[in-house]
Amino acid sequence: MVGGSYLVWRHTEDLGEAVSQLTLWRVLVSGVLGVVGTYLIGRIWSSLLAGMGVRPHALDADAVFFVSQLGKYIPGSVWPVVAQMQFGLRWGAPRRVMLAANLLLLAVVTATGIIVGGLLLPWSSSDGLERYWWLLLLLVPLAVSLHPRLVPAVLDWLLIRIGREPLHVRLSGRGLGAAVMWALAAWVVLGLHLLVLMTAYDAVGPADLVVAIGGMGLAWAAGLAFIPAPAGAGVREAVLVLTLAPLVGTTPAVGVALASRVLLLLADVLLAAAGSLVARHSRTPRPVAGTEVGGA
Repeated sequence: MVGGSYLVWRHTEDLGEAVSQLTLWRVLVSGVLGVVGTYLIGRIWSSLLAGMGVRPHALDADAVFFVSQLGKYIPGSVWPVVAQMQFGLRWGAPRRVMLAANLLLLAVVTATGIIVGGLLLPWSSSDGLERYWWLLLLLVPLAVSLHPRLVPAVLDWLLIRIGREPLHVRLSGRGLGAAVMWALAAWVVLGLHLLVLMTAYDAVGPADLVVAIGGMGLAWAAGLAFIPAPAGAGVREAVLVLTLAPLVGTTPAVGVALASRVLLLLADVLLAAAGSLVARHSRTPRPVAGTEVGGA
């Protein structure tokens, strides 16, 4: 947060002019892409639940996820987890399964974000490998960490180490595979969300899209890893500025990062409002198709 605040303060004089170049059509198109990308993040969570045998109706799942996601703007990043554990009770899903789904969501989003950054950013420019070589070292460990048996096993080991009861949940390969595919789709859409904003400052090409996708994945992962920051505030923006500045300049990069933050906040609010309406007009929770906790 300190880094993000410093960037804004450092470029205050030029930031107003940079933001003024973001025309209405760019903001609208980027905003729509932000809503779609945010919705795809919710699909990751639903796929992980299905992979553990919990299959609520899609509208119910969306309502629960996006309403609870507003809690991430409270420092600590644990409030969505708490809210979703409570919501899961109405589906007959044990708390441990809902907890596992949230922890797995964080693991998948973080791992795929860094992997996308590692696969794209080192080759995005002539000095890309020099700047991002360290990401290549993380690719194999992160890919291995996405094995469907590994993350639940690590969670159980950590809980035992701190004296808590292990979760004893298992995740199917199909559920994890679907979650990873949704995550990759989300990074592409959110990269396009950035690219539309970047067109305000210069002509863009394939290399710019590569940087936008890789930068968004890396920035989102960094924001999640810094738990005290509400929704990664400041951290995500700082990483985006570092990745986008070589393309559009530092001040425009700050403008893009801040505009992205506002648009994605609005996307969260809109999806939460839609979820709230769905929940309000649903008389009773729809039945869960199957709850086979611990199954493969």
